[in-house]
Amino acid sequence: MITGVGAITPVGTTVASTWDALLQGDCAARTIRTFDSSGHSCKFGCEVDDVDHLSLMPVPGGRATRLLIPAVEDALYASGLYFGQSEGKARRYGICVGTTMGEITPLEELMAGQQPKSIGGPGVIAENVADYFDLAGPKWTITNACAAGNMAIARAVDELAAGRVDMMVAAGVDAMSWVAFTGFASLRAMTPDLCRPFDAERRGLMLGEGAGALVLERESDALRRGAKPLAYLLGYGLSSDAHHITQPDPKAAGSIRAMETAIEMAGIHKEQIGYVSAHGTGTPANDRMESVALQHVFGDEIVTSSIKGHIGHTLGAASAIEAVVCVKALVSGLLPPTINMRRQDPACSVRVIANEPLAMRTDYIMSNAYAFGGINTSIVIGRYEGRDMGIQSA
Repeated sequence: MITGVGAITPVGTTVASTWDALLQGDCAARTIRTFDSSGHSCKFGCEVDDVDHLSLMPVPGGRATRLLIPAVEDALYASGLYFGQSEGKARRYGICVGTTMGEITPLEELMAGQQPKSIGGPGVIAENVADYFDLAGPKWTITNACAAGNMAIARAVDELAAGRVDMMVAAGVDAMSWVAFTGFASLRAMTPDLCRPFDAERRGLMLGEGAGALVLERESDALRRGAKPLAYLLGYGLSSDAHHITQPDPKAAGSIRAMETAIEMAGIHKEQIGYVSAHGTGTPANDRMESVALQHVFGDEIVTSSIKGHIGHTLGAASAIEAVVCVKALVSGLLPPTINMRRQDPACSVRVIANEPLAMRTDYIMSNAYAFGGINTSIVIGRYEGRDMGIQSA
């Protein structure tokens, strides 16, 4: 069961402001300011303003940690589990963080000939967050690139189902970095103007940064302490087709398998899925692959959209932020649009919500995330109605 959510994105520093911006069609694309992009042909990205002042208290670590801690803080507060430092040590509270670049700031400081101001690496983010909130439970770090957020959610579900914890924070985070920007530029994967998922003239992805966090608990525990549940995390599906180091399988076999596995674990029929939050990067190959998968599983009338035109591709944070957005969609009965669309690619045979939100209440939503190397992930989130559908311990 999901009892709290938090998000920091380029269009909003809270869940509420992010959600409003998505519905209004705000786009965070602008010239990069985090580093000097003059040596790149593409100079645009989606950045979070004033990262150092997102939290009222001093936050340790580099840019990624400073993005994630306020998101986790908001999620804990929303769940009713907010507690001050030193109050969580005796509790079985854990965290799993998905990330692509990890805490990359210290490496980039070294590359610039500067003395690093903090410790770097992937695992240090979870350590920093656990230390900040005194979380005494397991600390996991998932580095499955752009699918890492969904993978973190799946790991958190497993920890709860096994009875090893009483609460898990499932999160994803990545900061804008010169290393990632240069890497994607070398692949010629980035758009020179705007990110246009599913558009006939889309030219690539745009990098962004941000953090998403979800508080997951067993339903019995949440209700016992008087929590106000937001939604159910019902199932996940994971696969790896190893088709190519960067390109997705055009036949979408792995993506299809991940979606079908998630639906089976959720214990529902595919016809009950009313909306799919697409990975939708805006690259020609990815969008067509995902459309093939969606059409195979659901038919060409499935409703879908991608928020990457608003906030860019936030890498390891993407599917965590998108899971937060799915919770808002379930609660509100509104579905966020795909912006910057002028004409849908006829090869993407799905019903894309274009430029304006869609008012449609649904009980079940799927969210997809894919990564280099053929990694495919899907999760199913259900609207809360007071039914006994939460995670049970083994």
